[in-house]
Amino acid sequence: MKQGLKLLALSLIKSWLLVIGGLFLILVIKNGAVAIAISSIESNISLIILTPTLTTILIVLYYLYNWKYIVMPYSLKLISQPKAESKEISVFLDKLVWYDRKKNILYFRNSNAIDVKLYQDKQKEIIHYLGLHNKSVELDIKPFRRKWVKIHLYKLPTKFDFHHGKLKQGYLYYGVSKDGNYYKKLDDLTSTITVAESGAGKSNLLNLLLYSIFWNYNNGRDSLIDFTVLIDLKGNELSLYNFKNTKFIDNIEGVATVFKELKEIMYNRYKVMQRMGDKKFKGLPIVVVFDEVGTIGTHHNKKLRDSIFNDMIELFQKGRACKIIFMLFAQKVDSTNIPSNVLTNIQSRILMKTDSEFNTNSTIGTKEKIEEITLKEVANFNRGRAIIKDGLTSKKDLIQVPYISEEQHLQMIKSFGYLK
Repeated sequence: MKQGLKLLALSLIKSWLLVIGGLFLILVIKNGAVAIAISSIESNISLIILTPTLTTILIVLYYLYNWKYIVMPYSLKLISQPKAESKEISVFLDKLVWYDRKKNILYFRNSNAIDVKLYQDKQKEIIHYLGLHNKSVELDIKPFRRKWVKIHLYKLPTKFDFHHGKLKQGYLYYGVSKDGNYYKKLDDLTSTITVAESGAGKSNLLNLLLYSIFWNYNNGRDSLIDFTVLIDLKGNELSLYNFKNTKFIDNIEGVATVFKELKEIMYNRYKVMQRMGDKKFKGLPIVVVFDEVGTIGTHHNKKLRDSIFNDMIELFQKGRACKIIFMLFAQKVDSTNIPSNVLTNIQSRILMKTDSEFNTNSTIGTKEKIEEITLKEVANFNRGRAIIKDGLTSKKDLIQVPYISEEQHLQMIKSFGYLK
C-alpha cells in the first residue's frame, strides 16, 4: 500500500510539472515574452487549474483500475537489486508499463534489468495474489524487449469437440494453444515422439494428425504428401486407414523391411540434392506413423530389434533434410522400450498425462522446466492436455487436443474414401 501511494504521488508530481510547464512554454511562445505570458496566464487561470485537475483525475482512476497490478512487484518482492563489488547499490522496483486487457497480457519494466526467472519461480504466488487460484488460469512468462517481461494470463479448454473445418492444406492441426488454433507447416515438421499413459488422449492426437495427413493428399488440389507408412504392431486401429499411397504394417519383419526401403529412398533423395545443390529435398514428404513404438524394444529377437533401432537412428538423423518424417507414439520411453541413443535423435517431443518421472524428464525436462510451462503436474493433466517441444526452435507450448467421438472418427474415415 505504502509503495503504491508513493508511486501515485510521484506520477502526480511528474504530470503536474509537465502540464504546467508545457502550458507556460506554449504561452511564452505564443505571446513572445515572459511579461506578456504572465498576463496571459492570469487571463487563462481557469485553464491552467482545470488541466492539472483533469490529469489528476485520470491518473487516480488509472491507479484505482490497475492497483493490484501496480503494487504486485512490491507485494511479491519482484525487484531488481544489482550489487557492486563490495556493497549493494540502488534497488529498482519493477513497474507496470501496460495491461493489454484484450489479450490479457501484463507488461513490466525495470530501470536495471528484469529477472524473468524470479517471475517464473513465483507463478503460484502471482496466481494467488491476483485471485485466480480457483480458475484454472495458466501463465506464460517471457522476456520482452530490453528490461521488460510480459505475463500472459490464459485459459485452455479442458475439453472441446473436433471439427473438420480446422483442417488446413499444408499444415497439421494439433488443437488449441494460448494463441488459438495450433498448426505446424508440413515443411517445418521434424520427427516427433508422443509419450502418454493409457487414457491420456494419445489416440485422439494420433487420429487428429492422420486426418491432417490425408487431408493433404488430394482435397481438391494436388497432393502435398508422397506416401504414408502406418505401423501398428499391437492391434488393428490404424488398419482402417487403408487408403491409396498408404502402407500398413502389423509385424516386426515388415518394419525391418520398410525401414530398409526408406533408407534406400533417403540415399536416392540425397543424390538428387547433391546433384541439384540443395540443402533440403524439394519433393514431397514421406510420413511414417508408428503406434506403440515400445513394442520393438520388447521383441524376443535381439538381432532384429537392434537392426531396426540402428536404422531408426540413421533415418532420424538424416531423414528430415530429405523429408522423411516419423511420428512415434509410446506409453513409456525407458531403456527397456526405446534405447536412449534412439530417443536422443528424435527432434520434437509431445508429453501428455503420465505419472512416470522418467517419461517427463526424457521428453520435456525436469519438474522445474515443466513449471515454467504449466502450473499443473503432468500426472494431473486432463485428457488431451499436452506440452509440445518444437524440434527446430526448442519452443515449448501447452495445448489442448480436441475430443473425437467414435461417430466422428468413422465419419472422417468414410470421408477419405476417395483415396482408396
